[in-house]
Amino acid sequence: MSARFPFCPDTYKGRPALRVETGALRALFLPEDGGKLASLTAPDGFEFLCQNPAPAYARLAYDGRYIESECASWDDMFPTIDPYTPPTGRYAGMTLPDHGEVCRLPMTVEELPDGVAFRADSRLFPVSFCKEVRAEADGALALTYTLTNRGDVAFPCLWAAHCMLRGQDDLRIRTPFPADAPVDYMFGATPADALPLDRLTGYAPGTGAAYKYYYTQPTPAGWLTGMYTASGHSFTLDYRADSASAAVPYVGIWINNGAFRDYYNIALECCTAPYDAPDKAEAHGYPASLPPHASRRFTLRVRVE
Repeated sequence: MSARFPFCPDTYKGRPALRVETGALRALFLPEDGGKLASLTAPDGFEFLCQNPAPAYARLAYDGRYIESECASWDDMFPTIDPYTPPTGRYAGMTLPDHGEVCRLPMTVEELPDGVAFRADSRLFPVSFCKEVRAEADGALALTYTLTNRGDVAFPCLWAAHCMLRGQDDLRIRTPFPADAPVDYMFGATPADALPLDRLTGYAPGTGAAYKYYYTQPTPAGWLTGMYTASGHSFTLDYRADSASAAVPYVGIWINNGAFRDYYNIALECCTAPYDAPDKAEAHGYPASLPPHASRRFTLRVRVE
Protein backbone atom coordinates (compact mmCIF):
# COMPACT_ATOMS: atom_id res chain seq x y z
CA MET A 1 0.00 0.00 0.00
CA SER A 2 1.18 3.53 -0.71
CA ALA A 3 2.64 5.78 1.98
CA ARG A 4 -0.42 8.05 2.00
CA PHE A 5 -2.70 5.11 2.60
CA PRO A 6 -4.22 4.49 6.07
CA PHE A 7 -4.18 0.69 5.60
CA CYS A 8 -1.03 -1.19 6.59
CA PRO A 9 -0.03 -4.86 6.28
CA ASP A 10 -0.20 -6.73 9.57
CA THR A 11 -0.92 -10.22 10.91
CA TYR A 12 -3.55 -11.78 13.15
CA LYS A 13 -2.73 -15.15 14.72
CA GLY A 14 -0.32 -15.70 11.84
CA ARG A 15 -2.86 -14.83 9.14
CA PRO A 16 -2.23 -11.95 6.70
CA ALA A 17 -4.15 -8.86 7.79
CA LEU A 18 -4.75 -5.26 6.81
CA ARG A 19 -4.75 -2.78 9.68
CA VAL A 20 -6.55 0.56 9.65
CA GLU A 21 -6.47 3.17 12.40
CA THR A 22 -8.89 6.09 12.38
CA GLY A 23 -7.84 7.81 15.60
CA ALA A 24 -10.97 6.47 17.29
CA LEU A 25 -10.43 2.78 16.53
CA ARG A 26 -8.01 0.17 15.24
CA ALA A 27 -9.32 -2.61 12.97
CA LEU A 28 -7.75 -5.74 11.50
CA PHE A 29 -9.23 -7.32 8.36
CA LEU A 30 -8.23 -10.74 6.99
CA PRO A 31 -8.22 -10.67 3.15
CA GLU A 32 -7.62 -14.41 2.75
CA ASP A 33 -10.40 -15.29 5.18
CA GLY A 34 -13.50 -13.69 3.69
CA GLY A 35 -12.45 -10.13 4.52
CA LYS A 36 -13.26 -10.93 8.16
CA LEU A 37 -13.05 -8.10 10.68
CA ALA A 38 -10.98 -10.03 13.21
CA SER A 39 -10.25 -7.35 15.79
CA LEU A 40 -11.65 -3.94 16.65
CA THR A 41 -10.09 -2.00 19.50
CA ALA A 42 -10.43 1.40 21.11
CA PRO A 43 -7.34 3.61 21.55
CA ASP A 44 -6.94 2.29 25.12
CA GLY A 45 -6.75 -1.29 23.78
CA PHE A 46 -10.30 -2.36 24.70
CA GLU A 47 -11.33 -5.18 22.33
CA PHE A 48 -14.96 -5.02 21.21
CA LEU A 49 -15.18 -8.30 19.27
CA CYS A 50 -15.46 -11.78 20.74
CA GLN A 51 -12.12 -13.56 20.35
CA ASN A 52 -11.42 -17.26 19.98
CA PRO A 53 -8.94 -17.93 22.82
CA ALA A 54 -6.93 -20.51 20.84
CA PRO A 55 -3.47 -19.16 19.91
CA ALA A 56 -3.61 -20.60 16.36
CA TYR A 57 -6.14 -19.35 13.82
CA ALA A 58 -8.64 -22.04 12.79
CA ARG A 59 -9.12 -21.53 9.04
CA LEU A 60 -12.48 -22.28 7.47
CA ALA A 61 -12.02 -24.66 4.55
CA TYR A 62 -14.30 -24.20 1.57
CA ASP A 63 -16.11 -27.44 2.44
CA GLY A 64 -15.66 -27.06 6.21
CA ARG A 65 -18.14 -26.46 9.03
CA TYR A 66 -18.25 -22.88 10.20
CA ILE A 67 -18.63 -23.73 13.89
CA GLU A 68 -15.46 -25.84 13.75
CA SER A 69 -13.40 -22.91 12.44
CA GLU A 70 -12.31 -19.68 14.16
CA CYS A 71 -15.99 -18.76 14.52
CA ALA A 72 -15.44 -15.43 16.26
CA SER A 73 -15.27 -11.67 15.66
CA TRP A 74 -17.22 -10.45 12.59
CA ASP A 75 -17.84 -12.45 9.41
CA ASP A 76 -20.20 -11.57 6.58
CA MET A 77 -22.94 -14.14 6.01
CA PHE A 78 -23.85 -14.33 2.32
CA PRO A 79 -25.87 -15.86 0.68
CA THR A 80 -27.28 -17.59 3.80
CA ILE A 81 -26.62 -18.46 7.43
CA ASP A 82 -28.16 -21.93 7.61
CA PRO A 83 -27.32 -24.30 4.75
CA TYR A 84 -30.00 -24.17 2.07
CA THR A 85 -30.61 -26.26 -1.04
CA PRO A 86 -33.25 -24.88 -3.43
CA PRO A 87 -35.68 -27.69 -4.32
CA THR A 88 -36.69 -26.24 -7.70
CA GLY A 89 -35.59 -23.72 -10.29
CA ARG A 90 -32.25 -22.94 -11.88
CA TYR A 91 -30.30 -23.75 -8.71
CA ALA A 92 -32.21 -26.86 -7.64
CA GLY A 93 -29.98 -29.26 -5.74
CA MET A 94 -27.12 -26.74 -5.33
CA THR A 95 -26.42 -26.10 -1.65
CA LEU A 96 -25.73 -22.65 -0.24
CA PRO A 97 -23.05 -23.50 2.37
CA ASP A 98 -23.27 -23.33 6.16
CA HIS A 99 -22.96 -19.68 7.25
CA GLY A 100 -22.65 -18.70 3.61
CA GLU A 101 -19.95 -18.90 0.99
CA VAL A 102 -18.32 -15.49 1.38
CA CYS A 103 -16.72 -16.13 4.77
CA ARG A 104 -14.74 -19.04 3.29
CA LEU A 105 -13.48 -17.27 0.15
CA PRO A 106 -10.14 -15.49 -0.29
CA MET A 107 -10.68 -11.89 -1.31
CA THR A 108 -9.06 -9.86 -4.05
CA VAL A 109 -7.87 -6.60 -2.49
CA GLU A 110 -8.20 -3.44 -4.55
CA GLU A 111 -6.76 -0.12 -3.43
CA LEU A 112 -9.30 2.69 -3.83
CA PRO A 113 -8.51 6.42 -3.75
CA ASP A 114 -9.86 6.57 -0.19
CA GLY A 115 -9.96 2.97 1.04
CA VAL A 116 -9.79 -0.67 0.02
CA ALA A 117 -12.25 -3.07 -1.55
CA PHE A 118 -12.48 -6.78 -0.76
CA ARG A 119 -13.99 -8.63 -3.73
CA ALA A 120 -14.93 -12.23 -4.48
CA ASP A 121 -17.03 -14.15 -6.98
CA SER A 122 -18.99 -17.19 -5.91
CA ARG A 123 -17.58 -20.53 -7.02
CA LEU A 124 -21.11 -21.90 -7.34
CA PHE A 125 -23.41 -19.14 -8.54
CA PRO A 126 -23.23 -16.07 -10.82
CA VAL A 127 -23.06 -13.71 -7.85
CA SER A 128 -20.39 -11.33 -6.56
CA PHE A 129 -19.56 -9.80 -3.20
CA CYS A 130 -17.73 -6.55 -2.52
CA LYS A 131 -16.95 -4.82 0.78
CA GLU A 132 -15.35 -1.37 0.56
CA VAL A 133 -13.67 -0.12 3.73
CA ARG A 134 -12.97 3.55 4.40
CA ALA A 135 -11.68 5.50 7.39
CA GLU A 136 -13.86 8.58 7.87
CA ALA A 137 -12.81 11.97 9.17
CA ASP A 138 -14.85 11.62 12.37
CA GLY A 139 -13.10 8.35 13.28
CA ALA A 140 -15.85 6.05 12.04
CA LEU A 141 -15.17 3.06 9.81
CA ALA A 142 -17.44 2.91 6.76
CA LEU A 143 -18.23 -0.51 5.28
CA THR A 144 -19.96 -0.30 1.91
CA TYR A 145 -21.37 -3.57 0.59
CA THR A 146 -22.39 -4.44 -2.96
CA LEU A 147 -24.14 -7.76 -3.57
CA THR A 148 -24.57 -8.50 -7.28
CA ASN A 149 -26.56 -11.12 -9.15
CA ARG A 150 -25.06 -11.47 -12.63
CA GLY A 151 -27.44 -14.29 -13.56
CA ASP A 152 -30.60 -14.16 -15.61
CA VAL A 153 -32.89 -15.52 -12.86
CA ALA A 154 -33.55 -14.33 -9.32
CA PHE A 155 -31.00 -15.61 -6.81
CA PRO A 156 -32.29 -16.78 -3.40
CA CYS A 157 -30.14 -15.14 -0.75
CA LEU A 158 -29.74 -13.00 2.31
CA TRP A 159 -26.88 -11.04 3.82
CA ALA A 160 -26.33 -10.73 7.55
CA ALA A 161 -23.64 -9.29 9.78
CA HIS A 162 -22.28 -11.97 12.12
CA CYS A 163 -20.91 -9.35 14.50
CA MET A 164 -19.97 -11.09 17.75
CA LEU A 165 -19.40 -8.60 20.56
CA ARG A 166 -17.21 -9.46 23.52
CA GLY A 167 -19.38 -10.62 26.39
CA GLN A 168 -19.28 -8.90 29.76
CA ASP A 169 -21.83 -8.75 32.56
CA ASP A 170 -22.19 -5.00 31.99
CA LEU A 171 -22.88 -5.25 28.22
CA ARG A 172 -26.26 -3.80 27.31
CA ILE A 173 -27.79 -3.83 23.83
CA ARG A 174 -29.67 -0.77 22.63
CA THR A 175 -31.92 -0.84 19.56
CA PRO A 176 -34.42 1.60 18.01
CA PHE A 177 -37.28 -0.86 18.60
CA PRO A 178 -39.91 -0.08 21.26
CA ALA A 179 -40.02 -2.34 24.31
CA ASP A 180 -43.17 -4.08 23.08
CA ALA A 181 -41.89 -4.77 19.54
CA PRO A 182 -42.74 -8.36 18.53
CA VAL A 183 -39.89 -10.86 18.32
CA ASP A 184 -39.63 -14.47 17.18
CA TYR A 185 -37.14 -16.83 18.81
CA MET A 186 -35.06 -19.05 16.55
CA PHE A 187 -33.73 -21.25 19.34
CA GLY A 188 -33.24 -21.18 23.09
CA ALA A 189 -33.12 -23.65 25.95
CA THR A 190 -35.25 -21.71 28.44
CA PRO A 191 -38.78 -20.27 28.24
CA ALA A 192 -38.99 -17.18 26.08
CA ASP A 193 -40.48 -15.03 28.85
CA ALA A 194 -37.37 -15.69 30.99
CA LEU A 195 -34.89 -14.56 28.36
CA PRO A 196 -33.73 -10.93 28.41
CA LEU A 197 -33.45 -9.27 25.02
CA ASP A 198 -30.70 -6.82 25.88
CA ARG A 199 -28.12 -8.50 28.11
CA LEU A 200 -26.23 -11.57 29.16
CA THR A 201 -27.29 -13.33 32.35
CA GLY A 202 -23.93 -14.62 33.61
CA TYR A 203 -21.14 -16.72 32.18
CA ALA A 204 -21.64 -20.47 32.58
CA PRO A 205 -19.23 -22.38 30.30
CA GLY A 206 -20.98 -25.18 28.45
CA THR A 207 -24.37 -24.61 30.05
CA GLY A 208 -25.28 -20.91 29.97
CA ALA A 209 -28.36 -20.20 27.86
CA ALA A 210 -27.77 -19.51 24.16
CA TYR A 211 -30.64 -18.13 22.12
CA LYS A 212 -31.42 -16.00 19.11
CA TYR A 213 -34.40 -13.90 18.19
CA TYR A 214 -35.47 -11.68 15.31
CA TYR A 215 -37.55 -8.56 15.44
CA THR A 216 -40.41 -9.35 13.08
CA GLN A 217 -40.92 -5.76 11.92
CA PRO A 218 -38.47 -3.64 9.93
CA THR A 219 -36.14 -1.44 11.94
CA PRO A 220 -37.64 1.98 12.70
CA ALA A 221 -34.13 3.46 12.40
CA GLY A 222 -30.87 1.96 11.20
CA TRP A 223 -28.65 1.61 14.26
CA LEU A 224 -27.62 -0.90 16.92
CA THR A 225 -25.44 -0.26 19.97
CA GLY A 226 -23.58 -2.37 22.49
CA MET A 227 -22.83 -0.39 25.65
CA TYR A 228 -20.32 -1.52 28.28
CA THR A 229 -21.76 0.39 31.20
CA ALA A 230 -18.91 -0.10 33.67
CA SER A 231 -16.18 1.34 31.45
CA GLY A 232 -18.27 3.58 29.21
CA HIS A 233 -17.07 1.88 26.02
CA SER A 234 -19.64 1.57 23.26
CA PHE A 235 -19.92 0.00 19.81
CA THR A 236 -22.47 1.27 17.30
CA LEU A 237 -23.53 0.08 13.87
CA ASP A 238 -25.05 3.11 12.17
CA TYR A 239 -26.83 2.58 8.86
CA ARG A 240 -29.30 5.44 8.88
CA ALA A 241 -27.75 7.35 5.97
CA ASP A 242 -28.38 6.83 2.25
CA SER A 243 -31.46 4.64 2.82
CA ALA A 244 -29.24 1.81 4.08
CA SER A 245 -31.85 0.81 6.65
CA ALA A 246 -34.26 0.12 3.78
CA ALA A 247 -31.69 -2.19 2.19
CA VAL A 248 -30.94 -3.87 5.55
CA PRO A 249 -34.33 -3.70 7.25
CA TYR A 250 -34.23 -6.57 9.76
CA VAL A 251 -32.40 -7.30 13.00
CA GLY A 252 -31.46 -10.50 14.77
CA ILE A 253 -29.77 -10.75 18.18
CA TRP A 254 -27.88 -13.85 19.33
CA ILE A 255 -27.10 -14.07 23.05
CA ASN A 256 -24.68 -16.74 24.28
CA ASN A 257 -23.99 -17.21 27.99
CA GLY A 258 -21.58 -20.09 27.46
CA ALA A 259 -23.46 -23.01 25.90
CA PHE A 260 -21.89 -22.40 22.50
CA ARG A 261 -18.16 -23.20 22.52
CA ASP A 262 -17.80 -21.78 26.04
CA TYR A 263 -18.01 -18.29 24.50
CA TYR A 264 -19.56 -15.31 26.24
CA ASN A 265 -20.93 -13.02 23.54
CA ILE A 266 -23.80 -11.12 22.01
CA ALA A 267 -24.03 -10.94 18.21
CA LEU A 268 -25.67 -8.03 16.42
CA GLU A 269 -27.06 -9.35 13.14
CA CYS A 270 -28.60 -6.67 10.97
CA CYS A 271 -29.71 -8.39 7.79
CA THR A 272 -31.54 -8.15 4.49
CA ALA A 273 -33.99 -10.88 5.55
CA PRO A 274 -34.62 -12.72 8.84
CA TYR A 275 -34.83 -16.40 9.83
CA ASP A 276 -31.29 -17.45 8.81
CA ALA A 277 -32.04 -18.85 5.33
CA PRO A 278 -33.82 -17.64 2.17
CA ASP A 279 -36.47 -20.36 2.23
CA LYS A 280 -37.32 -19.75 5.89
CA ALA A 281 -37.57 -16.02 5.28
CA GLU A 282 -39.84 -16.51 2.28
CA ALA A 283 -42.01 -18.96 4.24
CA HIS A 284 -42.62 -16.20 6.80
CA GLY A 285 -43.43 -13.66 4.09
CA TYR A 286 -40.09 -11.83 3.84
CA PRO A 287 -38.50 -11.39 0.39
CA ALA A 288 -35.09 -13.06 0.22
CA SER A 289 -33.66 -12.86 -3.28
CA LEU A 290 -31.73 -10.64 -5.67
CA PRO A 291 -33.42 -9.97 -9.02
CA PRO A 292 -31.53 -10.94 -12.19
CA HIS A 293 -28.77 -8.53 -13.26
CA ALA A 294 -29.26 -6.44 -10.12
CA SER A 295 -27.22 -5.24 -7.16
CA ARG A 296 -27.95 -4.26 -3.60
CA ARG A 297 -25.63 -1.62 -2.14
CA PHE A 298 -25.58 -0.21 1.40
CA THR A 299 -23.19 1.29 3.94
CA LEU A 300 -22.70 0.50 7.63
CA ARG A 301 -20.70 2.90 9.78
CA VAL A 302 -18.88 1.50 12.78
CA ARG A 303 -18.39 3.93 15.65
CA VAL A 304 -16.75 3.18 18.98
CA GLU A 305 -16.15 5.13 22.16
